[in-house]
Amino acid sequence: MELRLGRFVVLGAGSTALVALLSASVLYLLPSAGAGVGGGALGWVEGAPSQMKPPVDNQRHLYVLDGWGGVHPVGASPVLATSASWPTKDIAFSLALFPDGTGGYVMDGWGRLHPLGVAPAIDSGVYWPYWIGAREIVMAPWSSASDPAGYLLDADGGIHPFGDAPAAMGNTTWPGKGIARALVLSGGSTRDAVMGYTLDGFGGVHPFGGAREIFGSAQWTADIARGLVLTTARNGLFVQGYTLDYSGGIHPFGGAPAISASAVWPGRDMADSIVAWTGAKQDAPGGWVLDRRGDVHAWGSAPALEPSQTWPAWDIARGLAGAGSGGGSTERVVLDPQPGGDAWGAYFNQRDTRWASVGVGPTAHPVWEIGCLLSDLAMVYSHFGLSSVTPATVAAHAGWFNGHGAIYNSALNIPGHTTVVNHNPSAAWIAEQVSAGHPVIVGMNLPSGGTHFVVLTGQAGSSDYWVNDPWEQNAMHVPFSGDWFTRGPIYEAFAFI
Repeated sequence: MELRLGRFVVLGAGSTALVALLSASVLYLLPSAGAGVGGGALGWVEGAPSQMKPPVDNQRHLYVLDGWGGVHPVGASPVLATSASWPTKDIAFSLALFPDGTGGYVMDGWGRLHPLGVAPAIDSGVYWPYWIGAREIVMAPWSSASDPAGYLLDADGGIHPFGDAPAAMGNTTWPGKGIARALVLSGGSTRDAVMGYTLDGFGGVHPFGGAREIFGSAQWTADIARGLVLTTARNGLFVQGYTLDYSGGIHPFGGAPAISASAVWPGRDMADSIVAWTGAKQDAPGGWVLDRRGDVHAWGSAPALEPSQTWPAWDIARGLAGAGSGGGSTERVVLDPQPGGDAWGAYFNQRDTRWASVGVGPTAHPVWEIGCLLSDLAMVYSHFGLSSVTPATVAAHAGWFNGHGAIYNSALNIPGHTTVVNHNPSAAWIAEQVSAGHPVIVGMNLPSGGTHFVVLTGQAGSSDYWVNDPWEQNAMHVPFSGDWFTRGPIYEAFAFI
């Protein structure tokens, strides 16, 4: 009796690969007091040097990054030319702009930087082809197109300088935990010394480079912190600012005034990034929060602004950034309910919130983690008219799985139909089965490690197939070909006749 284990997509090495999918973060550099931006702006913290130019008013230099690399202006912000895109990969994780708003960089999950606007090409100094561990980039207060410099935050808290930026010293790290959520630089940072803060997923705000301690920040027992902004304390005694939680709550620290949020999602992981408005008055802070679908929500004194692009059915917005700021995030593990299906049958995603946390058979593993094959099987059941079968009902059959979650061959038998198992299928055999109208589940060895199963639902031209992929978002009736994370050499196939 053979066993098979349906696995999740391996996105990186070590324990951080999955935790990393939950992160969201933001940087914000505030203009110097008295700079006159927008009639009385918030001040840079930690004593910004007088020769440093403040960021421009970011309500006219504000942008949303999507996971495929698109950069979308908010409000009246001008369009900035991009240099990279990933149409089938959610891998663009962070966006940061120069203080003048004319350009900046998009960071991918492997740590590479891609110019935006007038920015020149630059090397981040890191590249992790087998670890999607890059979390966020920020630009230095002195940076510009002629002098690009900044920092890259990795998932474990490491801070990596690029350009002429000096090394960051004394930062907190969490090796193997993947809980770094945000990086913010103090306005007093110079080419000789940099200081600032990192945010962990539980709300801890950690100084580095000699920055002062933070007092009164919100703390959580779960990984729900999503962003960090700094403001200037009027009495100069404390560093003030706000942290953002995953449901949209905005929490003051250091004596910052309480503010009102224009959007909250109690108990839901919907808030993506936070930016402070550079034009706000010192005693009336404000800014914007980005949600995961691309909507931009004003908070405090900031004006309402319209995004140029939203994605109502997607968790694909990956960061909100303005002039002198940066932000970033990654995709959630558990997704909102996915599309119901089409004429072929139901579409089921293993990460769908309706069953993502359901245990598989007698194991402690949830469907989202190892449920690609069982989700495929539920889709094939629906194709044959058995509409009551879902990933949850398949996972509930304890006798279909062993103690590790591997599925027995007996589970592949659909009443009234014959299952043909091919351990080393040729391309011709697969094409023959699909052309005959038979659903075919194929198992693949992924380049990043692990395995993954998808359903081939039909021919797509002479050399491709339509696929229902149970891992990728909204991946119903998508091509098999393309630069997907979830594709690799096929090592076995099951045809249902």
